Amino acid sequence: MSPQRKQGISLFDDVDAWLDRVQIVDESDDEVARFLDTLDLHGPQEREMLEELTRKQPLAKPDDFPAAHRRAVASLETLGRHGYHSAVIPRWLKPAFFGRFVVELVARYVVVSYLRRVSTDMRNLYWLRAIQTPVGAQERTVLRRARIEADGLMIVFKRRELGLPSFVVGGILIPIVLALVRLIQGLSLSEWWASVLVAVVGALVVLLVSTVVLRGAAMASRRIRLATRAPLYALWDAVGGAGQPPHDQSRKFAIVAIVVTTLTWFVVPAAIAAVFLT
Repeated sequence: MSPQRKQGISLFDDVDAWLDRVQIVDESDDEVARFLDTLDLHGPQEREMLEELTRKQPLAKPDDFPAAHRRAVASLETLGRHGYHSAVIPRWLKPAFFGRFVVELVARYVVVSYLRRVSTDMRNLYWLRAIQTPVGAQERTVLRRARIEADGLMIVFKRRELGLPSFVVGGILIPIVLALVRLIQGLSLSEWWASVLVAVVGALVVLLVSTVVLRGAAMASRRIRLATRAPLYALWDAVGGAGQPPHDQSRKFAIVAIVVTTLTWFVVPAAIAAVFLT
């Protein structure tokens, strides 16, 4: 530890002084790398932040950016057209047309929310980099044009995640829920067979819903990766210093479905055992 550190000057003071120097003097990439290697950072996030702060130009690969932008837009168009149609469902899921409709509904939510997030992130990233570009630079013109096109993407992908008006969804779900509540209230749960019946039916409903959610999330994730993974990573690489492209919500849906299914296998047997024991 240096004498300055012993006198109360922290690592952040050294970083601040070094960043001030970088903003005034054009340090080479080797100097930047050597300084980062001397820092005692607590994780990769801090190093990534410092690397972004040392960025000297708005675009890491200005020659590759226009082609990468066009390819990313083409991939989003393809995903928007094919991302949630023609779902493949298991044979036991009957009726088939209804099962396919529900699976595609879940996939549509994941895909459309992803399209909206990507178009928003692209617009914001282009906008910020254009502001950072000196007036008169060619990159500023390219980024401004790309930002306007990203504004168009936000308009194109401004669609409902579920594809159904809210009042239609409510009109379908509310009567079903009320009918189930009345049916359960009409049963005498003091009888062992009634309790077991409610537990088994509830478990089957949970398993059915989890299967549909898992199928829809898997379908959306597969098509998102197929259409957009390579183009978006190429675009983010051409921009540089922007982290990673946005992720979709299929992972969250899958985790919820798996957790709910797993809990069901424990909760239902426990409920049935409690009925017989009491």
